[in-house]
Amino acid sequence: MSSTNPSGKSLSNSIISRKHAVAKTNELLLRGPQDGEDYLVQPPPTVHPEELIPELVAAHDLQIVFVAPTDSQLNRMKRRCRALNLSTREISSQYQKCPTYAGKHNDTVKEKLKSAAKQIPLGLLHKTRDLPCCPNCPFTTWKRPEFTEQVVLANPRHAYMDSVLENRVVFTCSLRGDAYVTKIENPSRALDAYLDRNTQFTGYSDFIQNRDSGRVPSILDYENGTIDPSTDDEEFGYAIDKDGHHLAPQAVFGLLHAEEIDNGWETSFKHEKDVVNKHYPKNRPPVGGDPFDIGGVDYHRTRVVRQPGETLKEDTIYVLDVPDFTKAKSVVAFGVAPTPWMWRTYYGVNFDHQRVYSDGETAEFLRSVMGVEIVQTATSRKPYEGNNVTPGRDASIAVWATAEFGKPPIVVSTKNALGRYRSKQPDLLTTDAKDGIQYRRGGSVITDKSPLIILNGSPRPQNEEFQLWGALAGKSVRNPNQNQSFGQTGDEIRRQFSESRVGKWATRFDRRNATVVLNTTAVPEWLRNNRLVKHASPMNILPANASGRRAVARYFRDDNGTRVTMDEIQTEADVSGNTARRARDSLIKQGWVAKHATEGREPDEYSWVA
Repeated sequence: MSSTNPSGKSLSNSIISRKHAVAKTNELLLRGPQDGEDYLVQPPPTVHPEELIPELVAAHDLQIVFVAPTDSQLNRMKRRCRALNLSTREISSQYQKCPTYAGKHNDTVKEKLKSAAKQIPLGLLHKTRDLPCCPNCPFTTWKRPEFTEQVVLANPRHAYMDSVLENRVVFTCSLRGDAYVTKIENPSRALDAYLDRNTQFTGYSDFIQNRDSGRVPSILDYENGTIDPSTDDEEFGYAIDKDGHHLAPQAVFGLLHAEEIDNGWETSFKHEKDVVNKHYPKNRPPVGGDPFDIGGVDYHRTRVVRQPGETLKEDTIYVLDVPDFTKAKSVVAFGVAPTPWMWRTYYGVNFDHQRVYSDGETAEFLRSVMGVEIVQTATSRKPYEGNNVTPGRDASIAVWATAEFGKPPIVVSTKNALGRYRSKQPDLLTTDAKDGIQYRRGGSVITDKSPLIILNGSPRPQNEEFQLWGALAGKSVRNPNQNQSFGQTGDEIRRQFSESRVGKWATRFDRRNATVVLNTTAVPEWLRNNRLVKHASPMNILPANASGRRAVARYFRDDNGTRVTMDEIQTEADVSGNTARRARDSLIKQGWVAKHATEGREPDEYSWVA
């Protein structure tokens, strides 16, 4: 049996087979629990670790917590675990025990309470606000649970609860920035109270303008954990200070030690090279001692980024405050095309990246073992945000794919694109395709036999997200150049949020003989392999604005080869004579429709043959 090294390159004795792919994935998933180390596992596409984990838990008597961002992913894992009689517990939100928070009294009060709970613990709100559920709200009698079940199902924020992590192996497929990164858009409102009470500064503006003055707190002021004079939150266990935003202590500490990078952003995680090209933190240790060690702040788990606005009031602060995953026995993450440094940043642990197959071996596995065939219909990335979507052309590709392969496709695209299909091309999601899936949807597996999947366009984060992730890693990322490159670091970020998601849904099945239509070039390297591309590109199926001609194509297609006249085409497709003739000529030219000459004065007939 082969093994892989930390660089992710498979060794030369890799076996290209389904049996080996599953066995090797199982081996890598178990390596973390067995070694007590943290691993980032890259399985072959079409091999899904979340379907293997329950059997591993049962066979090796593991105590685990499975972390996933969506209820659908957690519910699928729960069903698989219960089928194996594994004791399972899904953590529910204790906030829902409060009738006011759950909206059982008044929607207006509910929204005000939810907004306030982002800044102040819900328990304190019950003591200081006149809530309709008081004085005997069920939430106030809630006690932190003990977890004895073999499998605990959690969303990412539950990882702040030490009792969830202790003595367990964490399995996770989540890289969702809004779980551990908090965005503070009004720093004055969030930080003024903390600064006024705990420092010599008068609010945020004074602090930012005079951070290099003699009023800066001494590093000795942070001894004995005084950076965090807080209590645990009732549900998630993260720090909430009584004076302002719950992350005010971490935000202020990070801003005191932030360095500006080339694009104007600031980061508390900044490195530079020494004389032997070894990277070391620029802001530690300074003269007088290491402030991070003295303050008890984990340099890797707590990072603060400042995005300067046109005025200080328009600044945005981001705080990465990662749960303490060292409480767990090991953390095992998995993804079909991960960007390792981003996963290490997000979890605050030094994952050892392991993969079953190299890019070339992955392409060979898809081709020879899984029988995957690729159709490439695009010559660009096609980022489907804003008005970049082409509903007409995408509908044409769906019409062609159904005719070519004999079944309606599953269409995967961005939330923006699916919305535009519904308003501009409703037939695409009702009759031309079997289903429409959003790239950001959970991890359901496509169960069709010999599935036909179309990937329309690619997801693309806003420019600020590229710059944020760069700053969290101490790197400067600028807006894209004329070639749409963000630079080395920015392009790596894009691969995680674009190519990785496209690659996931391009292979989110476990059946053989799939056909994947790539209406984007934003795909992992192993999907670009020309040995997988078996069909010529139907680039010029029908013009993007040819709704009438698509109606004619659908009429032909749905008639299953029945011979029809031009009058029947015009009537049944509900188009003009000119449109019917243009569509007929185009379809004949492309080989979709055949002409059948009739004898005498009878009109010619036509049928769908593609």
